[in-house]
Amino acid sequence: MPVIDTFAKRMERARNAGKPVIYKYDELPPEFRVQVVYVLTDLIDKIDPTAWDRIHKALGREMGVVDLVDGYYLNPFTSRYPIDQCRAFIRDSEEVEWVLSLVEIAFMDMSGFVESKPYGPPAYRSGDPYQDNRAILDEAISELNQRFQENAVGYQYLSGQIVRVDSQYLHAEAVEPAVSLLYDEGFTGALDEFLKAHKHYREGNNKEAISSALNAFESVMKTICEYRGWECDAQKATASALIRTLRDNNLIPSSLQATLEGGVPTIRNKFAGHGQGSEPVEVPAYFASYALHLTASNIVFLVEAHKASK
Repeated sequence: MPVIDTFAKRMERARNAGKPVIYKYDELPPEFRVQVVYVLTDLIDKIDPTAWDRIHKALGREMGVVDLVDGYYLNPFTSRYPIDQCRAFIRDSEEVEWVLSLVEIAFMDMSGFVESKPYGPPAYRSGDPYQDNRAILDEAISELNQRFQENAVGYQYLSGQIVRVDSQYLHAEAVEPAVSLLYDEGFTGALDEFLKAHKHYREGNNKEAISSALNAFESVMKTICEYRGWECDAQKATASALIRTLRDNNLIPSSLQATLEGGVPTIRNKFAGHGQGSEPVEVPAYFASYALHLTASNIVFLVEAHKASK
């Protein structure tokens, strides 16, 4: 369902004009939780109402519980038990990451269903003989991401995962274009590593996030070399060697070689790549955030350069 730009929202925006957006990561406002319930109910009821049972079982298995909400009064043998368990969990659970996991599992389930059945049963609407499941799913994803944004909850759903957002501007200008380009241009290995980096970051594994970010950066360069038949050792080539290969084949100007080598590779080597010695090295979240956004910018630059010179 389209998000309505209400009078109350317009007044709130006017009051907050010019103020920085402070994102929430460890709390979900009650209004947002109810909006998510509406989004999922509309999506699942339109496409496959039996999905509630799969979602309930999948999350319960991962959490190691039988009931998502302890002591819930419904009979577990009734048809409404899974949907009411899931809804109650979204509304009431204090486990923010598990609530977001339920949302992620639900959208992954619906995406898989839509891949196998892009068109559902007759929609009984004039001029629309069949229900377009892909359009319904895309609309639900769009609404979910708008609800995240308008409630200042610092996450977005992208390419099958919920990822953390630290700067809406950087997210819109770098992360989203990077994901779209990797997907559209067939850089599947790099896309998988880039999403892993975001997953590590969301879970607080900052060193792993930086390492996966570098892997994604290197995979983009290796893929470009493979597409173009340029010689490189895909197993052993370092980021510096790959950058030199792109320079030597005139994909990037030599003036940018030092910039690319001194960014993500240096961050990884200094803070996440080698043995830390006798004292543990703590990597702050803002280092990982910087590495992720820098990687996204590099990906957009390299893939666009690759496209422009085909």
